[in-house]
Amino acid sequence: MKIKTLLLLIIFSLLINFSIKAQNKDSIAVMKSATDFVTAFNNFNWTTFRASFTDDATIFYPFWDQASRIEGRQELDTVWLTIFPEFVDTKNTRKLHINPKDLKIQLYGQTAIVTFHLGDGVNRLSRRTLVMIKEENHWKIAHLHASSISKNKN
Repeated sequence: MKIKTLLLLIIFSLLINFSIKAQNKDSIAVMKSATDFVTAFNNFNWTTFRASFTDDATIFYPFWDQASRIEGRQELDTVWLTIFPEFVDTKNTRKLHINPKDLKIQLYGQTAIVTFHLGDGVNRLSRRTLVMIKEENHWKIAHLHASSISKNKN
């Protein structure tokens, strides 16, 4: 009986150790994908930026004139290229300064939720949520939710 219990404890600890290592590996891969996305966005690198999304991705933008859900590759392409014509600027003269703060990654099997803030947090704060899925060993954005709030000055 003691041998079976000991054997079960050993197997259980090995499974936990394996699971932790797999999660750590996925956390690193998710962080790299999220970083690649932000870097591509900052530099208006359309090819890398576009490849960050799944073909059926959805987005909620923080802008009133883009208040509806954007769905699928074609709509995403059209809206991004309208909002940021810099993506098609062959001279690549403009750079953004997106600097995520308070980044958190939550892993749920083949799905990850990445949340972070943008802005100074004093007068304005923007929130971003990336729902990422593992597709052919690459983490891609299946949904991006963007919202912004500002201090009410009554």
